[in-house]
Amino acid sequence: MKILIDTSYFLPLIKIGIENIPQTVLVNLLSKTSNEYFYSNLTIFELTAKGLKLSSQKNRVTSQDIRIGIDAIQNDIRQTKKSFTDNPLIIELASQLKTIHNDTIDCLIFATAICECDCIITMDSSFFDQINTIPFLIRKIREINENFRFWFNDLSEDLKSLKSIDS
Repeated sequence: MKILIDTSYFLPLIKIGIENIPQTVLVNLLSKTSNEYFYSNLTIFELTAKGLKLSSQKNRVTSQDIRIGIDAIQNDIRQTKKSFTDNPLIIELASQLKTIHNDTIDCLIFATAICECDCIITMDSSFFDQINTIPFLIRKIREINENFRFWFNDLSEDLKSLKSIDS
C-alpha cells in the first residue's frame, strides 16, 4: 500500500510533541516494510514554518533541530518525496477541497495523497468529516482514486473510506 504521511507525524523529529500520540508512531509505521511511504514536499515547508515559529518564541526548538529533522526525513530511504506538481489533478482537486477547508497546505497535501497514493495518515479527522458531507467531493475523489482511505491519529483503528453515496 502507498501511504502518504501528513506533517504532524514528523513534528517529533524537530522536538515538538504530539498530544495523545506516542512518540514511536512514525518509527513503528516505517518498520512495516510491506508498505511504500511518501511525504509531500510541502511537509518540509510546513515543518520548517512550525519550527521557526516556535524558535522565534524562544521555545526549545532551534534552527539546528529543524535542520536535523528535515535531514532525517529527506535521507530516510524508506520514504519518497511527492510534489504537488507531480500530477495536474492535484491542484485541481486541491482547488475543490479549498472550498470547504481554509488551509491551502492541507488541501494540497490531501490532494497529493488522493491522486498519488492509496492512503493518508493524518490527525485531521475534521477535514475527512467535512469531505464526507459533500457528495460532489466524494464523487470526485472516488473518480480519481476509488479505494482511497484515511488512517487517523495513533493508527490503532482501521483505515476509513469515504461514505457511500448514490450516483
